[in-house]
Amino acid sequence: MTSVGYVRVVNIAFLNELKECNTALWDDVNLLGSYAQEPFCGDWIEQNGGSVLRRLRDELSGQFRLEETYGYVPVSGPNQDRNVSKALDQHLSIVLQCVALSEHFDDLEYSGKLSCQTLDIWKQIKCLFESIMEHEALERRLIAAAWAPVLPETPIVS
Repeated sequence: MTSVGYVRVVNIAFLNELKECNTALWDDVNLLGSYAQEPFCGDWIEQNGGSVLRRLRDELSGQFRLEETYGYVPVSGPNQDRNVSKALDQHLSIVLQCVALSEHFDDLEYSGKLSCQTLDIWKQIKCLFESIMEHEALERRLIAAAWAPVLPETPIVS
């Protein structure tokens, strides 16, 4: 006798809704992305980096917690889709990356060493932004794939 465990599947409506309603998070992600682009701007990092990173840390934690609760629901099944597992793993990875960067920023600022480390912080900001964008692309693909069985087939016209 084979036992069936629980796996998580995408709850299309909730995951999509959660992404659309959190405008503060996406405003900060877009802000981060605009400063992660070339050319490097040390002044912006010194003046704004800490507050953006602290907000993102809190916003991402809350967003991912909601997504994991309502956007990925447990159902009985033998195997979880590897992309669902990857997306859930990325939640933890991105939050930890953001927390570490935020704390590093605060330590540098407190010790008065931030001005000589802005290029390193900028590289880490760029890496964080790329991680967030990679994750969002994966979740868009998961949402599209979850809709596929629901959408009516379009007749092929020759």
